Order: sequence, then structure tokens, then C-alpha cells
Amino acid sequence: MISTYFNIFTKKEVMLLHERVKNIREEKKFSQDFIAHELGLSQSQYSRRESGEIKFNADEVLNLSKVLTTHISDLYGEPALTFNNHNQQGGAFGQIHKVYNIPDKLIEQYEKRLQEKDELIALLKKQLK
Repeated sequence: MISTYFNIFTKKEVMLLHERVKNIREEKKFSQDFIAHELGLSQSQYSRRESGEIKFNADEVLNLSKVLTTHISDLYGEPALTFNNHNQQGGAFGQIHKVYNIPDKLIEQYEKRLQEKDELIALLKKQLK
């Protein structure tokens, strides 16, 4: 599974990501300036990401999915899995749910950021003593 998602971050696959972001943005008739503002970037910084010159980071991908009202799996071109939970006890019989795969690389980046946050908090607490 890790090797499957590792390919997402190769240059070829990143180009697919930025092309999908651009297509979705244009379909929704959002300007680069609007998306840049929502991501906390200048328009030129955003333009460089959308053109593939700079890679989107994990936080930007997450925020893009929110601003573009789409799922992360759609940005990466991954199919969403659906299943019927008819065997679930106490739930809505026959309800369809969508399950989205989050690339392992994104999870690793979030875990690293959480670890860095914990280390920074520990350092600041130590300085307060």
C-alpha cells in the first residue's frame, strides 16, 4: 500500500494533481486570487503551485479540498470506494457510505507535524520553568 501511494509524489503524479486542481478550480469558476487568499498565499505563490512549479504540501491539499468542496481522493484521481452496511447492527439498514483512502505520505506528514508540535510544546514548557 505504501508503494502504491508513494507514486503520488513523483513528478508525473504531482503534475496530475496540479492539473486536477486547476480543472476543478476553473469548473467552479474560482479565480486563482480567491483560492490563494483562502490558502493564505499570494496569487503568484498559488500560480506556481497550480502550474506544477512548486508542489502543494499536505495542508494545502486538505484546504484545497475544502475550498473546492471536493474530496482529497478526487484531487489525486483515486476512486472512492462504496459499500453497503446492511450487516451493521443498530445502524441505518442499507445506507451507502463512501470511504476515502488518504495517501500514506499525507498521514506521515501530519504525524511528523504533530511530533514537532509536541517537541515544541515540551521545549516551551521547559523554558517557562
